[in-house]
Amino acid sequence: MQDKQDDNVVFTFDSIIVSGGNPEALAVNLARQFYQQMRKQEFDQKQILRVATELVSCLTASLEEYRKKVMR
Repeated sequence: MQDKQDDNVVFTFDSIIVSGGNPEALAVNLARQFYQQMRKQEFDQKQILRVATELVSCLTASLEEYRKKVMR
């Protein structure tokens, strides 16, 4: 990150270009471009792993909410 003291960094996806089509290929493309942008912003491996962990946490929470709805 440019300013390692700033915890309020806001990401935009302006530079990440995705095109329609195959959802599998789109997911891979988005992930790779997102990773490249983090590296360009000088994220270290620990910071990148933190982002990945947060994404998995969001997915887990979403799946748990879905499971609760289905089980009703």
